[in-house]
Amino acid sequence: MEVILFTIFAPLIMSIVSLFSTSEKFKAWAVTLGTFISALLATYAYFAVSPGVYGFDWIKAIGARVELWINWTSLTMGLLVAWLVAAISLYSVKYMEGDYRPGWYWFFFGFFATSMLIIVYAGNLWFLLVGWEGVGLASWALIGHWYRDEYDKWVGKEEKVAGVPYWWTPSKAGLRAILTVRFGDAFFLVAIALFYVLTGTVSLSGLMSPPALDALKQLGVVPLLFFALGPFTKSAQFPFHEWLLTAMTGPTSVSALIHAATMVKAGVYVLIVTAPIFAVVKGSELYFTVVMWVGVATALLATIIALTSMEFKLVLAGSTAANLGIIAAATGAAGVLGLHETQLLNALLFFAFLHIVGHAVSKASLFMGFGAVIHEAGTRFLGEVGKLWRHMKITAVAMVLSMLSLVGIPPFVGYITKDLALENVFEAGHVLGVEALAALLYILLFLTPIYGLRLIGLTFFHGKEPEEVHEAPVLMWLPYTALALATIVLGTYFAVSIKFPLTEALVAVLLGFLTGFVLYIALPGFKSETLRPLWEFAYRRFYLPILYDGVFPWLYTWFAKFIFVVFDKGLFDGLYHNVLPGLFGAVSNWLRRLVAGALNIYLLYAIVGILITLLLLVVA
Repeated sequence: MEVILFTIFAPLIMSIVSLFSTSEKFKAWAVTLGTFISALLATYAYFAVSPGVYGFDWIKAIGARVELWINWTSLTMGLLVAWLVAAISLYSVKYMEGDYRPGWYWFFFGFFATSMLIIVYAGNLWFLLVGWEGVGLASWALIGHWYRDEYDKWVGKEEKVAGVPYWWTPSKAGLRAILTVRFGDAFFLVAIALFYVLTGTVSLSGLMSPPALDALKQLGVVPLLFFALGPFTKSAQFPFHEWLLTAMTGPTSVSALIHAATMVKAGVYVLIVTAPIFAVVKGSELYFTVVMWVGVATALLATIIALTSMEFKLVLAGSTAANLGIIAAATGAAGVLGLHETQLLNALLFFAFLHIVGHAVSKASLFMGFGAVIHEAGTRFLGEVGKLWRHMKITAVAMVLSMLSLVGIPPFVGYITKDLALENVFEAGHVLGVEALAALLYILLFLTPIYGLRLIGLTFFHGKEPEEVHEAPVLMWLPYTALALATIVLGTYFAVSIKFPLTEALVAVLLGFLTGFVLYIALPGFKSETLRPLWEFAYRRFYLPILYDGVFPWLYTWFAKFIFVVFDKGLFDGLYHNVLPGLFGAVSNWLRRLVAGALNIYLLYAIVGILITLLLLVVA
């Protein structure tokens, strides 16, 4: 247990230590040391720590415990998270060099890593909630890190659509992120409280015990949907995907951290871990079906956004949302299939989990690599710089390898894990009798290689060649090159140890790859005035920001003003400042007239009072 606790808290401890020095290098290397210690301990734990539930009492009055659940899933996820965080931290040492507030960055970097590792190893929902809220807070701090809001840190250009600003500054994007996830967290917390009231425990192992499962059977589907809103907002599922796209205002190292190892993966990880528990609940098929369809919708929507985005990191952000959608869809599909074949549930969830691994390795490399491109080329826009393979050969090779994995080309790891995950969804479509689902998945598989090759082609092979661009420093290219090579190594390992799937889905992938290769590698880039209206619609992200940044804020402001005028100003101010003072004034004026100062009037009052008293005595 001590090994796991040190694995979790090593980054946070070193981030606190970093606060006691004013040296930027000390802060950077202290936190980086903490992340590597965590990664080495996670590796030791993976091979040496026995599975089981470990813990100690935290707040006895409410039954809260610090509980660690050690199993294959948590050990593997911990190993993945710890090493990716360490690689990104090493990259950050050079990338963040000279930044105007290193103390803020490095503290929240370590805080973020520890919060995510709490989620991974947590054995109960109270302890998980600590990490859950921690990554939400850290995401706000790091997305909005460049609080001066310089133009080159924005997402979008300075323009308005239907009167709504279509640009997002770091401070606005950070606020957008935390407000979105807090919306889901409110429902998430209510669901956890309901589980506790019903079963008397929030321990993950306890919830899987026979008494708790018997109690959960009568729970109903609504609390499950409440619970799902937490992972949906955290992992940017539709319609909550927008915060993830504008989170690109943070440093590229933060983007790699959020998209590959932490935050968004927390959401789908929790969906996977809790699926066996929720499978016993009455109406759980509806819950799993909703999760599956939300995932499919997210994957399609985000893929189209990635295909039309004109910023390096925005293309990758759309890709992240798409793959998170695939993982969520695979999890929901596993639940649907598991209700029909109970013994298959864990195996099917394993396929969904594997794509977390495949996507994380590829995406961490891509974000760091394109961060190096932005760092060296001085632009965040696709098309403003090109032919970079002549100047950044190591980066170009690493990005090509990572992108081939991301878009699902065999034998890279991304192909195997994505194919296994989507097989869940194909089979669930057959079981539910929704054959149209297969067509949607084929479209998804066809489009994915196109956006990948578009990004690679317009950056490294075509476009305007810059005059002075150099290869990234070794501390930057070493981590993402190592991860790019890992996509081949892991792909080979999975092909040998699990299977090397060759399915009909590969035909759609290869057709998309061929299309993308012709349009963006063989040719200088595809443009069509005929398709421009469709491109514009997708480029504007289906005009959904008008809803989120225009309509919703207007409705909220209108409602707030309504509450202020009707209740605050009208009811409370009117009652306490006007009605009650006026009433007391009128009563006091009337009573004042009764006190006339004449003895005969007072005598009259006394006689009337005596008569009334005698009358009451007679009546009684």
